[in-house]
Amino acid sequence: MPPPDQLNALLGECSLGRQRALETLYRLTSAKLFAVALRILRRRDWAEEVLQECYVSIWQHAGRYDPLKSQPMTWMTRIVRNRCLDRLDRPNLEVPAPDDDFAASWADDAPGPMALLLTQESSAQLAGCLKGLEGHQRQAIALAFFEGLSHSEVAQHLCQPIGTIKSWVRRGLEKLKGCLE
Repeated sequence: MPPPDQLNALLGECSLGRQRALETLYRLTSAKLFAVALRILRRRDWAEEVLQECYVSIWQHAGRYDPLKSQPMTWMTRIVRNRCLDRLDRPNLEVPAPDDDFAASWADDAPGPMALLLTQESSAQLAGCLKGLEGHQRQAIALAFFEGLSHSEVAQHLCQPIGTIKSWVRRGLEKLKGCLE
């Protein structure tokens, strides 16, 4: 990751309308910001689209960046995160229902943690135990453990209070433990 001073300088150049600065900023930061977008949206096409919108926003609002309030990467990551959450809040978004097959609803063709898990020897037993969970527990556990989301991110994604998510995950894990023993 480039030093914050370099990013600060590039943002200052962007605020003056210098396209080369934006090109350099993009080259230095796009991989990390794309990873953030992909982690939240879980769809490559959406992540690419959101990232493009974010760099336009960074270009337009570079003059508003205040290095006394946050590091440049934090500021840009917040823009990406907020734009991703806005994308998820759009109506008619493809969000799997709790009883749907959550693995089939992920659009990315790359083998993810779930696909890798299913190739292991004990995966059949675990898959059977997962099917025995209630839909909301299964979905919360899948998002937390297979997608790596935090409890608060799962709560936002499922539009539920964080305490409810923690209870679903805890009770689901207790059922899984009992099933696997």
